[in-house]
Amino acid sequence: MKKQSTNRDLILHLSSLGDIVPLDFTIDIKKLKNELSLFDNDWKQYNPRKPNNRQGLSITSLDGGLSGVPDLDSLFEYNKQNGTEISEVDINVKTPVASNLSVIQPLLDTFDTLGRSHFIRLNQGGFFPPHRDGKILDVTCFRIITLCHNCNKNEFAFVYEDKVVTLEPGRPYFINTRKRHSVFSYVDNSVQCVLNIPLTTENYKSVIRSLKQK
Repeated sequence: MKKQSTNRDLILHLSSLGDIVPLDFTIDIKKLKNELSLFDNDWKQYNPRKPNNRQGLSITSLDGGLSGVPDLDSLFEYNKQNGTEISEVDINVKTPVASNLSVIQPLLDTFDTLGRSHFIRLNQGGFFPPHRDGKILDVTCFRIITLCHNCNKNEFAFVYEDKVVTLEPGRPYFINTRKRHSVFSYVDNSVQCVLNIPLTTENYKSVIRSLKQK
């Protein structure tokens, strides 16, 4: 009988590809900016328990809506307060953002399934402090991150371990966010797309097929 890959096997295979791995296509970030204007009134405070100059717009949610609850909250703190056990993979119903933004369809269609996914908007001074994602042993997702608009080096900083890293706006990257990283915006309306992709064999194969360097 063929052995099935476990989550730990898959995350090890992904990590062996590198820490920051570009995919072989880009999205039109100018067109994306125009399409996002359809949802100007739907951004919600990201992690409202920790005030910061940042908002989120859900690509997936629990119910397909744009309330931001709990998909733009800290799942750890939300579950603790509400006695729930919601995980990244449970937040998988596409919202109107997913169905109405034509620019991101090739990115979303790359993967067999999606977990908790959203746009992040940082205004001037907005940041994520140094942190590690998926510290638990039985991690369920990996991250695909695409910088969108107002993310050039004089506008936005992505710090990975101890280095400021330059990423190409519009290009999706697999990033091993289990390592320490942080972000900071020097300007308003700096937007990034963050996809949590369930750790499945099919999604792993999707990454392999889409590597910029084969």
